Amino acid sequence: MPTLQVQEAFSFYRTYILEYSRDKTEIYRKYGFSLQGSVGSKDWEVFAAILLNDRARRGDGADLVNYEVKSAVIGGSFEYQYHRNRGLNKLTDDRDVDHIFVARSETYTNVEIWLVERSRMVPTFDRWLPELLQNYETIERQRFRRSVTYGFVRSQGIRLLEIRAGELMYFLEAT
Repeated sequence: MPTLQVQEAFSFYRTYILEYSRDKTEIYRKYGFSLQGSVGSKDWEVFAAILLNDRARRGDGADLVNYEVKSAVIGGSFEYQYHRNRGLNKLTDDRDVDHIFVARSETYTNVEIWLVERSRMVPTFDRWLPELLQNYETIERQRFRRSVTYGFVRSQGIRLLEIRAGELMYFLEAT
């Protein structure tokens, strides 16, 4: 289990995710937009890197040296997308790292961070492999998409951290 950098990650969250989204709320609402999607995937990757004391991985593989990071609305599904030219390599990379799932509310005030160890993800990737190979038999297909459900993450994962109403409510303490 990694040693968590909770306060550093929470500080990043408050400044670059929560306050950033709050600053945009009025203008988004004025023009009929929801905040959904106003925080990018890279922000969650940086948050996870800080929390887990990891770094970005070079190339097209997993997001971090030791983790793949996915985010979705609480209760939603986490999408994995594989492109034709690197899909097989990406799937292999995904098998070789642990997975961090960021479940968050639309306003970013509620956040759950879950760790699903690679050993629990491998059967999913093994199931996707023949489907991915079959998908690319058709030359026109450029992407292969599959999802992991929130229920799977909750049942197979370890909750690392939880934020409610913008406040740190829980984090897994090192033992």
